Amino acid sequence: MTDRYADRRSALFEELPESVETVYVAPSETLRYLSGLSMHQSERPTLLVLSREAGPAAVLPELETDRAADALGDDVPFYTYGDATDPTRAASEAFDRLAADRALSGEAAVEFRSTRVLEYTLLTDYHDPESIRDLEPAAAALRARKDESERDSMRKAARISDRVLQETFEDIEVGTTERDVERAIEKRVIDSDADGYAGGIVTAGERTAFPHANTGDTEIEEGDLVMIDFYIRVDGYFSDITRTVAVGDPGEECRDIYEVVREAARAGREAVAEGVEYQELDRAARQVVDDAGYGDYFPHRLGHGLGLEGHEPPYLVEGNDATLTVGNAFTVEPGVYVDGVGGVRIEDDVLLTEDGAEVLTETPRDLRVL
Repeated sequence: MTDRYADRRSALFEELPESVETVYVAPSETLRYLSGLSMHQSERPTLLVLSREAGPAAVLPELETDRAADALGDDVPFYTYGDATDPTRAASEAFDRLAADRALSGEAAVEFRSTRVLEYTLLTDYHDPESIRDLEPAAAALRARKDESERDSMRKAARISDRVLQETFEDIEVGTTERDVERAIEKRVIDSDADGYAGGIVTAGERTAFPHANTGDTEIEEGDLVMIDFYIRVDGYFSDITRTVAVGDPGEECRDIYEVVREAARAGREAVAEGVEYQELDRAARQVVDDAGYGDYFPHRLGHGLGLEGHEPPYLVEGNDATLTVGNAFTVEPGVYVDGVGGVRIEDDVLLTEDGAEVLTETPRDLRVL
């Protein structure tokens, strides 16, 4: 049986320039991806150290060794430090021991987005800052190609999201508040096989014109649109879904906006194919919105990558001329938001497989009037 994490670590170096000799990974979803070790960032510096020539090692607090050994195995050397003194100084001393054993020097890579100054400064005595590269492009390229196990986790997450959402529709009526709806979703997620509820937004009435407003205490009135957007995780992998429904007749303008968004979402999904540029998906959906005269009311990109993070590369946005490859998973979520009227967003999770586009979320996209 192959070690999926060892295979990923080997593949990571294939994505990097040959001049990069050492990779440092701070607590992040990339750490989880490369090792199976899930750790939150704290005041205690932590680094997984990868090398072309040697096996992995880690600098971490003593109290995390059992957890790290469960993920990395007992044969990985740990350079630990105690928790009864200044953790920054103690971690630096542990890193010095590692550096002496490994003769650290030359070019290195760290993920700029997730590596804090707290960890970064451990490296600079041994690597010229000018020689430290950003790991994220290489890590993102790997993480964007979901294997079958990852795909199955995302399929399960989408099935749970669909069920939770459709059951929650039955709770929505005049007088229900936005917060009531989100709490109903969260309770159902907690009672499901998901890892847990990862966040969401529920807005009603004119507040649906704000794409990322916080869920509030606004009561739903007759004729209101209600926008529901939420995340869950299964085995660490995200599902992200949005549907907009109406409580009673929302009126002609809102129905028109809804149909524009529904057609834009369809166009975006239908454009998915191997070798297509990500920006072409955005263009396909945006053209529908532009042609309907609502171009100024679609203020965000079409979608984002999905996996161990709710938002990760690739991004479906103008200017991204990278092309879709098998294993990519992402959202397609056009929206139109008109102040004083309301807004509509329809979001689905899409996976590109060897057989083409697989839409993971299946909740119907026709306007549902409750």
